[in-house]
Amino acid sequence: MQKVFSRQTFTSNPRLWQGLTLLGVLLFTIWRSSYGTRLDSFANDEPFHIISGAYYAETGDYRLNPEHPPLSKLWVGHWIKNDMELRPLEVLNDKEHERHWLQEIMYYENDDIGIQRKSRAAMYAFHFILGLCIAGLLWRFFGFQWALISMLWLALEPSISSHQPLVLTDLPLSLTLVLSALTAGKLAMTWKWEWVVAFGLAVGSAMAVKHSALPAIAGIGLLLLGFALIPLVKKSWKEAGSRLVRILGASIIGLGVLWAAYGFSYEGSIEGKDQFNRSLELKISDLNKPIYRNLVTFMDNSRLFPKAYLWGFADTIRAGMEGRGDDEHKFFGEVVMGRAPYLYFPAVLLVRIPLALQLVLLLGLGVLIYCAIKARKGEGSFTKEQWVIIAFVGTLVIMHVLALASGRTSYGGVRHAMPITAGLGILAGASAFLGLPRLGIRNRLIPYGLLLITFVMTVTEKRIYEYHNEIVGGTENAYKFFANEGLYLGQRFYEIRDFFDGIHVDSTENIQSWSWLMKEEVNASKLDVERGIVKDIFDDSNSEGKVKGYFIIESWLYHPWPNWDPARLDALKTVKRLGNISIAYGELADPENWAFSMSGKVFEYLAETREPDWDLVRRRMEKVVEIMPWRSSDNTVLGNAYLRLNQKENALAAYTRASENLASDDPYQELLKNQIETIRNATELSDIKTLRPAVLE
Repeated sequence: MQKVFSRQTFTSNPRLWQGLTLLGVLLFTIWRSSYGTRLDSFANDEPFHIISGAYYAETGDYRLNPEHPPLSKLWVGHWIKNDMELRPLEVLNDKEHERHWLQEIMYYENDDIGIQRKSRAAMYAFHFILGLCIAGLLWRFFGFQWALISMLWLALEPSISSHQPLVLTDLPLSLTLVLSALTAGKLAMTWKWEWVVAFGLAVGSAMAVKHSALPAIAGIGLLLLGFALIPLVKKSWKEAGSRLVRILGASIIGLGVLWAAYGFSYEGSIEGKDQFNRSLELKISDLNKPIYRNLVTFMDNSRLFPKAYLWGFADTIRAGMEGRGDDEHKFFGEVVMGRAPYLYFPAVLLVRIPLALQLVLLLGLGVLIYCAIKARKGEGSFTKEQWVIIAFVGTLVIMHVLALASGRTSYGGVRHAMPITAGLGILAGASAFLGLPRLGIRNRLIPYGLLLITFVMTVTEKRIYEYHNEIVGGTENAYKFFANEGLYLGQRFYEIRDFFDGIHVDSTENIQSWSWLMKEEVNASKLDVERGIVKDIFDDSNSEGKVKGYFIIESWLYHPWPNWDPARLDALKTVKRLGNISIAYGELADPENWAFSMSGKVFEYLAETREPDWDLVRRRMEKVVEIMPWRSSDNTVLGNAYLRLNQKENALAAYTRASENLASDDPYQELLKNQIETIRNATELSDIKTLRPAVLE
């Protein structure tokens, strides 16, 4: 029998073994990710996305979780819908109510462990397909060596690797934006219809994954428009018009993909009306700046976009661009108030990307700079087409950097910077063209050697989501320098549960959580967490904050912050450290713990109660503000209570304190100042609306 594959098959057909090698890298990517995330529980947003995706696939209704476009959630929803038990849809009141409703379905009515296993498989398949497209395009445009180095770089980069199985939108956004840049570059050089279709599909997919695709798409689109208008220099109107028609065609395809992701539903609800947890009209009114309100209103009136997409766009502007009021950012150990430092996200990448990978990137950038200089003399290693594609990838990176710098928040950490990471990984592939004198073909051993070093230095990391490099003393010490969701997003719950199961905690012992744990996940595990401080808004006991028992504490709380002295934790003894989670035991008398807990219960009460007892809210928030006067959103709620109780001077004082606690350039200041002026000039307060606190999205 003749052998299907022989040695001659590979030597005579190098593209076969090259293709199989790239396929092997993609499979290695899955293995590396699976090995480094095998101990993880759900990230805190995953159940929210998974269950809403199941509803999209099962019902065609998009009212749930509209803050993110549906593509990746819909993919997972189709993958798992036959294994899910879903409740009848109902109208929910605000985001927190919706989040808890969806998490109850996950943890109380379904097999969360089985669903996690299936959702991970779905996302590995989704990212594999996107990675395969990127590898193929790089191979075609730049050759095998560039493609191989870039794909290995992306496989070994811990942040990208750790997001491979997660039902979050950051990695799909990053990969679809890379595809958008690569196809746009090819389109700019050929103007062939096949690349019009490819670019339109890529852009539409990016828009259908996450709203933060828009800045990079805008930059790529403007650069593409510039290439389309080049014929006008020679007054070739016909050629320019032909190119503009192709850009219009790609735009129509992109919008078509976006609408298809929403099932071509304008309203988002199968009832044909606004059934979101908060109406689109109110979401638009939540925006602080008139320019943003007018923009989203114009987009809605144009009817070019589904309402669910615009709901999420308004939410993104509100939370990301305008901020959440009391914004604090830890930047190399220093706490910055108000707007995040402009270099915050580049700094996050500096401490997150392994140093050996950074060297590969620097080699790649060095090669590009050297070849650009040589190209001016008529020499160089790259064709004009390759330079154009590189320019589009660079535009992706630059535009996303500028978009992040223009916002006020830093909470997403490396998640929000991931498109930059992916773009840099593509540029790192240029190191394949490294040409040091006398080394010859051995030049390639340098980037491959650095990639091997990266693998050796990171493969022992059990939780690659939390990885930080040596600049901040490694993963163990990163909390001393930064504090964002890149350090921890809830994936240690299985270990927390196993710890308390292992020590057989007495039922009389309190377990207090000073970390974001999903209540439904805790309840489903039979752990009794967060007892003894505040049960609900009606519980006014223990305002001294006396608690004895176990405390689940995120590591950044062991460093000083404004209005926080970590010496308050000296009475506790750490009994177990689980990455960025410490489990401590002891006794505290901490009124601020009570005040923080009560504040949360008041917010919960207001979100779930259509006709609240404003005098009860006043009594609770007066005590909260007395203990923690610096929290602007708490003062805003107290001002709302005084307003509804017709206490004019008290309302003015509370809103004024809220304003004084915010940075002077915070967009929320405009709402507070307008509210203060309106109340000051009013004779009747009943017609004045309460303010939505800045902390709420």
